Amino acid sequence: MSVVTLQESRSPGERYRAIFDARWPASDDRLIELRRAALERFVAAGFPTPRQEEWKYTNLRRLEARTFAPAATAAVAAHDPRWIANAGTRIVLVNGHCMPALSSLEAQLPGMTLVTLKRWSENDAAAVATFIAQASRAQPSALEDLNLAFFEDGVVLDLAAGANPDQPIYIVHHWSDAAAQVMSNPRVVVRAGANSRCVVIEHFVGAPAGECFTNAVCDIEIAAGASVEHYRIQQESTRGFHIGHVDVRLQQDSRYASHDIALGASLARVNLTTTLQGPGAHVALHGLVAPLGTQHLDAHTTIDHAVPNTSSDENYRGIAGERGRGVFNGKVIVRPGAQKTDARQSSRNLPIWRSEERRVGKECRS
Repeated sequence: MSVVTLQESRSPGERYRAIFDARWPASDDRLIELRRAALERFVAAGFPTPRQEEWKYTNLRRLEARTFAPAATAAVAAHDPRWIANAGTRIVLVNGHCMPALSSLEAQLPGMTLVTLKRWSENDAAAVATFIAQASRAQPSALEDLNLAFFEDGVVLDLAAGANPDQPIYIVHHWSDAAAQVMSNPRVVVRAGANSRCVVIEHFVGAPAGECFTNAVCDIEIAAGASVEHYRIQQESTRGFHIGHVDVRLQQDSRYASHDIALGASLARVNLTTTLQGPGAHVALHGLVAPLGTQHLDAHTTIDHAVPNTSSDENYRGIAGERGRGVFNGKVIVRPGAQKTDARQSSRNLPIWRSEERRVGKECRS
């Protein structure tokens, strides 16, 4: 699907509203109603700007000036060499649409339920609307609302109490080579039952023909005693835009470990929010931001110690080459009454000089 041509005088919100109306005509469908409410919140808020403290070092003007239509699905070669070989149970989303022929959805592991949002919504859209409403943050950001308005597909992983799959869940977000001036809004939801264990790998990859926009949401709920290890590898085309949102909530004695690697995109930002809601919960965040050329890569993290006796450990590294610019902003919140909080943070960054001794541009904030 190509970009919708609209009058230049229209605001970005109005342009996306026109795309929405063409994609989902008015109806009494609960899921469409949920989408429309999210769209109207996005239109009212607009794209974030550097005037907002959270976006002080990342300007989305280039992204705001463009209008991206929802991407259509496309065929890709099986076993693309850019994918991680033998990584585990694989789910492939091409341009934001699940490709069953390239996935292993039917091979469900013991104690694990894996389903795509599109397949589920085709059978029971009302149930999906209820599920998404419950899984979403109470106060989503404008770009999270844009995702909710336009998501085409996604993955729901539900682990039963005590489940411990013996292999990772590998989710490939792949752009087809022919994609241009389109957007993908995938949603991933992970529900880890009490005392369960799992490893989730999200891999964003592809070299589309033109500029594309990935606006991804991942929501993770970790029950008491459960553990989730989450790898997020972003290797998209340096012509595109990538915005990621990860929201994690941890209950008593649960564990969450994040490994966030940002290598691709022309402009990328990941917002990672973790809330420790039960005593004994622990968060470990590890990240690498490596911009080259004229890339701008931004990592924003928030660790919210909401109750007593919780701990966190955060380590981010930045390597900037040529005129690449990296931004790291790590915030730790200790709520009133959250006694015996143990929070540690480290951010180290390295500029690279080329052989002609020209110093690279670099910016890091913590």
